[in-house]
Amino acid sequence: MSFWQKTMLWLGLGPDEMYEGMSDGVQPRNWPNEQSQNETATSKPSKTHIKARLMENFTEERSSVSESTGTVRPLRAARSAKPKTEEPRSFNEVTSFADRYTSGNAVLIKLEGVEHAVARRIIDFASGLCYSEKGEMERMGNQEYLLVPKDVTVDPETREKIKAELKRAAQD
Repeated sequence: MSFWQKTMLWLGLGPDEMYEGMSDGVQPRNWPNEQSQNETATSKPSKTHIKARLMENFTEERSSVSESTGTVRPLRAARSAKPKTEEPRSFNEVTSFADRYTSGNAVLIKLEGVEHAVARRIIDFASGLCYSEKGEMERMGNQEYLLVPKDVTVDPETREKIKAELKRAAQD
């Protein structure tokens, strides 16, 4: 009998049939050296009887569990998308890319020409948005960030293409 089976039996969580021969009354306390005739005669057969019933019930439960079928839920396929480009100039314009992101579109944010303090606030807002929606945020260039929602993927080729375009634009 396993530890958990013994524990369940001790806590009284076993099947009702296992407790048929047991009394609900309080047994008188005996000193360690004293044992009554009735206790020694009935304790061994009832324990083995209980152990046998417990093992039968647990093996029945195991066989019924292995035969049952679970619920199979299909996973939603990740959508592949080309990111939409947004160029906010002030913090008041963050709602435009936030709405696109929350509707399930990948967004590329370009912050070139934006004041440093405002750019920092926009980046903080975008990172909080990605965190709350369980998406990801990746720095693509010096002032460009890619926001990808949870169920959307951007192909590695598309990512590399974006990085190459941003490098070309920075060199010009």
